[in-house]
Amino acid sequence: MTLPWTLPVVTDAEIHDVERAILRAFEARSTNNITIFGLGELGLAVGWPTTNPIAVFKRQAPGPDLAADMERMHAFHEALENAGAPVLPTDIRVITNEHGVQIPYLIQPIIERDQLAENILAVDDPSPTHPILVSLRDTVANVVRDGPNGGLSIDAQVTNFAWTGEQVVSIDTTPPLIWGANSGPMYEVGNYLTAVPWALRPAAIHLTKRSGDDYRTLHGVLQQTAVYLLRIEQERWVQPAIECFNAVLDTPLTRAEVDKNFDRVVRDLPTIKRLARAQRLWATKVRKQRYEFFITNSFTGEIY
Repeated sequence: MTLPWTLPVVTDAEIHDVERAILRAFEARSTNNITIFGLGELGLAVGWPTTNPIAVFKRQAPGPDLAADMERMHAFHEALENAGAPVLPTDIRVITNEHGVQIPYLIQPIIERDQLAENILAVDDPSPTHPILVSLRDTVANVVRDGPNGGLSIDAQVTNFAWTGEQVVSIDTTPPLIWGANSGPMYEVGNYLTAVPWALRPAAIHLTKRSGDDYRTLHGVLQQTAVYLLRIEQERWVQPAIECFNAVLDTPLTRAEVDKNFDRVVRDLPTIKRLARAQRLWATKVRKQRYEFFITNSFTGEIY
């Protein structure tokens, strides 16, 4: 299908302007001078130019695994499209900043607020037959696969989608949930592992693997979709979502299961943040280096 959004033309010079603004934000630990369109767990979606944004820039983690990370991202986008899950037009670019570090960026068109799935659900009446829920469910059912040769999945949080009026379109494809044999979702987090202390990386891998295993099955992905409705304070949509999703599940979702997994997310995410803050302290105060990540709270919108 033809999507209603097209990529803006962005020059390398404009990406360098964004990079300099982000580096200043790292140093000041303040985002007062940049326009934020979205919060991840270790990053931001930045609109640029600040006063009149023409595109959204998503800075990815630099580091030794850059080539592999970008290759996996390209493969993920292609796999989603082939599975019938459209992705917002995305330009994957790499620049070398003024410190000689290669920095990857995802560049996307700006989505109007009334085209974002979460904003539509926020004003609509809850129903298990709502077209966004049905489209999310069917998209996930088309995508999720796992087996001895590898697998493919998708993070189907409502906040990760735009709405064309007919179909959901993925606007957030990080982390790339595509994996090979003897691996799994989020078993390999690439350069994002540098966000936490070296000695504590096994603990971080354990947490991400445990979370990632939810994405191996249709049941697990749709469960997470319902769980994250609670994160955006849309409790009124949880039961309709459960009813909608159960139409394609052999083992039905229950509200008790959703609540239990939400409690787990609430416990696990602060642990990752504590690890990240310890690494930032070590990097900036002891090693006198930049810490290459924003530490955010996607529940509250806070930036630490």
